[in-house]
Amino acid sequence: EIVDAENRRAKLADLSVALLDGDYPPVTNIFYETENKFMKLPWKAVESVNWREKQFRVSDINRAEEVSLEAKNNYVLLRHEILDALLLDLENRRPVRANDLQIREDDNNLILRAVDNSVSAILRRISFGFYNYMSRSGILDWRYVEFLRGNPEAVRNGAGYHLRITRMAPGEIAQLINHLPYLHAAELITLLPDSKAVKTMEVLPIERRLQIFEELDEEEAVSLLTLMSPDAAADLIGLLQTAMMKEYLERLPKKQSGRIIELLHYPEDMVGAIMTNDIAFLPGDLTVAEARVEMRKRFSDTDFIYLIYIISDEETRKLRGVVSLRSLFSEDDGRRLEEIMDPFISMLNSIDEVNAAAYRVVDSQLVAMPVVGADQELVGAVTIDAAIMQIAPATSAEALRIFS
Repeated sequence: EIVDAENRRAKLADLSVALLDGDYPPVTNIFYETENKFMKLPWKAVESVNWREKQFRVSDINRAEEVSLEAKNNYVLLRHEILDALLLDLENRRPVRANDLQIREDDNNLILRAVDNSVSAILRRISFGFYNYMSRSGILDWRYVEFLRGNPEAVRNGAGYHLRITRMAPGEIAQLINHLPYLHAAELITLLPDSKAVKTMEVLPIERRLQIFEELDEEEAVSLLTLMSPDAAADLIGLLQTAMMKEYLERLPKKQSGRIIELLHYPEDMVGAIMTNDIAFLPGDLTVAEARVEMRKRFSDTDFIYLIYIISDEETRKLRGVVSLRSLFSEDDGRRLEEIMDPFISMLNSIDEVNAAAYRVVDSQLVAMPVVGADQELVGAVTIDAAIMQIAPATSAEALRIFS
């Protein structure tokens, strides 16, 4: 109960916490319902907590203000939102159900301390506390829990989140996403910083990627497509309806849309369909010192930088050799790239049969194999991870995009 100095009473309906306020968020408000109204009192109005009588003592219960369950952005309701919701147990990398919540006193306040996802918690609730057994194995420290609402729009509306999920690696986040309903998955992607969201999307199976993409708003979708590697973006855009595909391509930066369109020209059974065309290449007449300067400019916006392909000139882009990133930074400044390059390189043609080419890349044990066009011009490269995903698509969900 909530009881004031005049002995006016109301039944406690909910508590709220500010999720971003530390590892164990404090209770910020208490709520009660009266005449179909949802009323809020700030925690500072609570003078004491009488656990024996099960009462919150407040000065004046009539100072409560009416609020809407939806109209909020700085707190989360424990009963209406978190209890029974889908949570992410980040310590054990799994989704769980919040069967009960543990609240503790801490320095004249209450804090959300843990989640109980055990069957015991359900029995405790349906027996109104008569069954009072607590299974320690079901208690999850709130520090390692992320709360999801199943609503991507909530992130855009400024709803509060714990944000612990943002500390995980993209591959681990992708593993969690594979076990979530698609709306929760889209919400999680929306919650991540764009750079991490892109890396997470790229390691998801393409069907899952499409499910999530269709739930994003247009601005966020364009932002992610802009940051994606061209081959991953082409795979995704290629599954959209023609009108939508055209709309996104028109909204993307010209450089990115051009790369994507180039890849979309290739049928699925050709090498061009699995290559990346966002690669590093330099003319052979540059010195090592000049090449380093050029590469520093390209580090931020080039997807595949582990190998530098040496071409005859920028116009014809005839492939002449390859230089590793290690060689570029270990050779003498005055040497030219054509002197230090490896001219004996295996290459693929963009119209080669894709499965045979993928096996060639895997058997070569190279990081990637360059792809040339009809006139031996450099058009892209097939990375080892793209080749593996082509050969063994069933394991693509677990295959990290290491080199592309």
